[in-house]
Amino acid sequence: MDWRSSSLNGHVHDDSASCLDQITVCVSDTVCNRYLAPVLQACMAQCDRDRCQTVTQQFYANMPHNVAEMLVMCQCDTSDHACWEMTSALHSGTCGGQTWICQDTVNQCVEDTTCRQLLKSFREKCWSPEDAQCRDSDLQTDECITRMYPARIRGADSECKIAFLKTLGTALHYPCACKGMRHGDLLSCNTIHDVLHNRSHFMTSWKSSTGPTKPPETNESEKHPSWSHDYILFAFATVLLVSVAVLIPVAVASQIWILIKKEKTKFHPHQKSNCVLVL
Repeated sequence: MDWRSSSLNGHVHDDSASCLDQITVCVSDTVCNRYLAPVLQACMAQCDRDRCQTVTQQFYANMPHNVAEMLVMCQCDTSDHACWEMTSALHSGTCGGQTWICQDTVNQCVEDTTCRQLLKSFREKCWSPEDAQCRDSDLQTDECITRMYPARIRGADSECKIAFLKTLGTALHYPCACKGMRHGDLLSCNTIHDVLHNRSHFMTSWKSSTGPTKPPETNESEKHPSWSHDYILFAFATVLLVSVAVLIPVAVASQIWILIKKEKTKFHPHQKSNCVLVL
């Protein structure tokens, strides 16, 4: 089974839609669902760090550009914890809930030859030659990082978008925050977070949003995923069961169903909003 038989060939996505809406479109397509399955298995159902990173990189590397944009160039409302959880699993290539200091994600990337070249290409394609000019050994320094001005990203340029998509599944997309940072370190940290985690820089319909997008703050009463999170995972498991002969073993669906059951016993669902996901 390959992408040529996908119903998403030529699909033009609505970049104003929620990331959960975009993921639901993938779940509803047999081909996209098939390739999505190993990512959810490794990054959510069973936390396998090494495999999670590998399958995430393969997932985006092998899909059509328009489908990758559909799944990545989207946003989550600040209060939508389910959306943040799902996109973190699909974009970061990591699992287990660890949050890094943003500078550490860049340091981790620069230490890896492949990731370092992807970061260098991202800078070259998305900023002017003057802003992007940095030696490979200096890519993680404050001086180079602060040249990545969020306001100067060439987010509408197709080559910039492609370079950004190629960084998915690398350390650059590990969940990160700036807690405890001060002064110059805080400026560098906020720049990294805004550039790598604020999709509005690449999306026309979100350009008017106010300020950089940040992960939602959580507390004991609000840190649970909403009913839509359970719904989309249930829908995913259902599609797997129906098409098990051509997809992956039922064991994957079982693991995801176990995850759903655990979350339902641990959390109370949000009150339903007017936005309902329908497959």
